[in-house]
Amino acid sequence: MVPLGATWMSLARTRGVFERDVLPTYLARTRWYPERSAREIRPTVTSAVPFCDIGDNRPWLAFFEATTERGESSRYVLPMQIEWVRFDREHYNPRAFAAVRQGAREGTLLDVATDQIFIALLLRNLRESLTVDEVENVRLEFRPTARLLEQPFKPPVHIRAVDTEQSNSTALVDHDYVAKIYRKLVPGINPEIEVGRFLTEVAGFANTPALLGSVELVEGDEISAIAVVHAFVQNQGDAWTVTTAYLDRFVEEQRLLAASEHPGEREEQVPYLRYMSQTGRRVAEMHLALAGSSELADFTPEPIRPEHVRLWVQETIARAARVCEALQQRRPSLRESDRALVDQLLAQRASLHDRIGALLPPDIGGLNIRHHGDFHLGQMLIAKDDIFIIDFEGEPRRSLAERRRKAPAARDVAGLIRSIDYSATAALARALNVAPDEQGKLAAALAEWRDRASAAFLAAYRDTMTNPLLWPAAPQAAEQMLNFFLLEKAIYEIEYELAHRPDWLRVPLTGSLRILAQQPNEAS
Repeated sequence: MVPLGATWMSLARTRGVFERDVLPTYLARTRWYPERSAREIRPTVTSAVPFCDIGDNRPWLAFFEATTERGESSRYVLPMQIEWVRFDREHYNPRAFAAVRQGAREGTLLDVATDQIFIALLLRNLRESLTVDEVENVRLEFRPTARLLEQPFKPPVHIRAVDTEQSNSTALVDHDYVAKIYRKLVPGINPEIEVGRFLTEVAGFANTPALLGSVELVEGDEISAIAVVHAFVQNQGDAWTVTTAYLDRFVEEQRLLAASEHPGEREEQVPYLRYMSQTGRRVAEMHLALAGSSELADFTPEPIRPEHVRLWVQETIARAARVCEALQQRRPSLRESDRALVDQLLAQRASLHDRIGALLPPDIGGLNIRHHGDFHLGQMLIAKDDIFIIDFEGEPRRSLAERRRKAPAARDVAGLIRSIDYSATAALARALNVAPDEQGKLAAALAEWRDRASAAFLAAYRDTMTNPLLWPAAPQAAEQMLNFFLLEKAIYEIEYELAHRPDWLRVPLTGSLRILAQQPNEAS
């Protein structure tokens, strides 16, 4: 029951029912909330602000706090609105929370993050550079870029929610915009907004979707990202999806080859390798753009100093120690084939400290720059014969401060090479579900493809990179830099897969062992 003139925060009794009986069930069935059991979800609505400055039945942003089983407390965002249409109990609506009543009126409380009216208000508020400050010491700021204001306004007609989004809510708006609502409220400067604004308005980097605007919540001196809008880029899909389809065809071709026939670089591989070359060029151009400002402190390149190298080495050694301890404990529960790889890594445990430290000399030199931070095949859109780089939010498991920290460009390069490795291993796993790999033919062909794709990407990157402080001109220094960040990434992946996807452990384990095999083992 909602009394006339009530707000979300004035309804103490109703809010208690909402928190206890309604919200847990709803959250458990969403993709973006991390807990799947409604009984384990105990949310508390902490505040709410109107999403716009007009209208009696306007959307509100409700914020709730919840604590996980590990004791971690987080705040989340719920865009909500009442639709005065009776709650339909016979037909499932994934956006519906509950039935509501106000006098004789009956309605439905909805999550409107990808709703047409909500998206239209988002675009309208951005165009007006609106600030909503009806709640004491709290305001919503809508900040457009010049690119949005240059475009003629037309109300959105076709809106499609992106089903693959895991932690946010994203909608494709006609063929003009991509609107993302951040579900988790994280205080601080959001790198996706910050880097997107820089690449769009300062650097003029063309191969990322233009940032059109952002919405931020300001609570006293604290700022948190609520939403971001980018220009839509017509595309054939992200590079992971395109690569998956390509490798499935590649596997079928390998099965048809005579046993004695060497795969080599067949004509069918040329278009894909051309994409990898184009990726190398665009990533180099992105790094040059991100390193091109001397006026904005947050984007000014900084020299790599010995203390930076020591910090990276110490962090990687500490993670490697945690990983080895976790692998030792979890070993009995792993697959037999994975246990063999675990044993190979654990056999090198005593020497890992020194070998990781020897990978990267303290005087390696070069520049730390703002970078993508979570670069892999899924962060690229294939658009005709070109690629567009998306999602500068950074690795979600890292803090905002870590994501905004400057680092060598090699960290992004390593991220993509590791992703190519993942795609080849995933293709082999799919192939083995269909038929066995006789004499290891498919594994060898996919390993050769992985190396060829990585080489095409690296060659084009080196050819395009005009700043030797971003990528060392000396081959040995470049190899040292790349190998260190490949190993750093692979160890991070082992930790992640062990916690979330143990069936994928083989990929980072073999990657780590491959890199370590190239380094001398003084302990042996």
